[in-house]
Amino acid sequence: MSERQTVARWELAKRLRALRADRGFNAVAKAARVAPSSLARWESTGENSSVPGVVALERLLQHYGVDDETFSRLIALRKQAKQSNWWQGYELKEYYGTFISLEEAANSIGTYECQLIPGLLQTEEYARAITKAIRLGDPEDVIEAHVKVRRERQEKWWNSTCSMWAIIGESAITQRVGGVDVMKDQIRYLTEVSSHPRMTLQVLPFSAGAHAALEIASFVILRLDNDDLSAVYLEGSSVNIFLDKRADLERYETVFNRLRAAALDTEPTRELLQRQLTDLGG
Repeated sequence: MSERQTVARWELAKRLRALRADRGFNAVAKAARVAPSSLARWESTGENSSVPGVVALERLLQHYGVDDETFSRLIALRKQAKQSNWWQGYELKEYYGTFISLEEAANSIGTYECQLIPGLLQTEEYARAITKAIRLGDPEDVIEAHVKVRRERQEKWWNSTCSMWAIIGESAITQRVGGVDVMKDQIRYLTEVSSHPRMTLQVLPFSAGAHAALEIASFVILRLDNDDLSAVYLEGSSVNIFLDKRADLERYETVFNRLRAAALDTEPTRELLQRQLTDLGG
């Protein structure tokens, strides 16, 4: 499966980081005969990460003195990390590709969106309207490629066993993205999927007032079977960040739990969706 490539890359990076522990880059790099900058990229899970060559990795592991089982596991991870992903044919940004792969590998997703419908819950026309609005000047084929990627992400989620808990701000259902007809279809779709057994949908109403995510437009908590690989994804117009330290995960879990408490329960959420649909003439 394509998501294994990114998960393998993340696991390899984290295990190399743990093996080095508190030893400095320069000392390890010199002993293992690699560049300090290369070592830093191998341990990174960010945009500047890279996968070591097999000879360089073997030399590094020999320097660390790992046992045979660990040696074989990390060499296997390196091979898996070099495989291709289905999304690589779309020329996506590195961070977006990483997000897609972690999304596919997740066993549970917690997502908060203040102003937009989450990508996995968008109708095709809503996704197209959003993409056209934010990708200024992009040609039609690029727009359609991004819409197709979103559709494929959705198909993979529906064919998985991953659960999702989505919290959206009330403005996400009142903002008329794409026009009245697009929003009517979008709200009907939200109402339909909200009853799926793997889906929990809540709306955070305007009446909630001050809440734990006032300064956060959106975030996604991606929980994997290997919790060491779980992460929080923050997406912005110019900065996109993965947070994978346990303290960060715990902080955003706390924020998410407070949002859950402040948001409408599932049945009142469906009632609000129906009222909004009626207001739109649906």
